[in-house]
Amino acid sequence: MERVAFTMKLLPGAEAEYRRRHAAVWPEMLDALRAAGCSNYSIYQRDDDLFGVFDVLDFDRFRATMDASPANARWQADMAALIDPCTDPSTGFHRRLDEVFRLD
Repeated sequence: MERVAFTMKLLPGAEAEYRRRHAAVWPEMLDALRAAGCSNYSIYQRDDDLFGVFDVLDFDRFRATMDASPANARWQADMAALIDPCTDPSTGFHRRLDEVFRLD
């Protein structure tokens, strides 16, 4: 199991809408995440900084499955007005964070 941690940023004035949308994530988006092998997914906020973390068995498979998902394409387009995804140009994914410590 691989734990993936990443950062994003809220755009000014977007917090209330971002929280509203995440209080009612579309069922088809949740299904897409699960079908891609994602579990234990959380997003945390501090000011305008967002920190996401999830577990996945195969990150490459996760990325390919999500990239092919119509629900994910719609969700990402919908969220574009609220966040800077902080995409790493070398990977096309959010800027990942290095794990420094874990107590299992």
